[in-house]
Amino acid sequence: MSILKKIDRYFEESIIVVLFSAMVVLTFAQVTSRFVFHLSLGWSEEISRYLFVWLVYLSASMAAKHRRHIRVEIIDQLFPRKISRWFGLLSDILWIAFSLFVAFYGYKLVVLISGNGQLSPAVQLPMGLVYMIIPFGFLLIAFRVLQGIAARFRGDNELTDEEKLQRAIEG
Repeated sequence: MSILKKIDRYFEESIIVVLFSAMVVLTFAQVTSRFVFHLSLGWSEEISRYLFVWLVYLSASMAAKHRRHIRVEIIDQLFPRKISRWFGLLSDILWIAFSLFVAFYGYKLVVLISGNGQLSPAVQLPMGLVYMIIPFGFLLIAFRVLQGIAARFRGDNELTDEEKLQRAIEG
């Protein structure tokens, strides 16, 4: 498997594992410090919070890659498969447009916050770095949805569990 395919396949998953592991270690250290040594590690709470925010955005991208986001399935049931696929394509195009919209204004927010020199209270981390996940995450979501569209047109898309079940029922 080429390096680019490995990056494409495991990018979000790898980062999510690292972020989640760091968050668990920091939270464990905070709880242990508080209840065993009666000391509070305020910085660990802050870092854990920021890791969680990054974790959420990267997980949203991973869910988009695997087509696991919530969607309206009534259209699939009301219309023939060919028509429902067109509705799915329209939905994906709107999702990409929304993601690009949020990424654009998220970037503007990062520039504004970075320009103000705002720092986090405990660790003095530039808040622009914390907010950078908004444009990054939504650009990654748009990219993953676009990849899904391309895969469906090529015919080599990964089916969701519901689609696999439906195909098995249809025979």
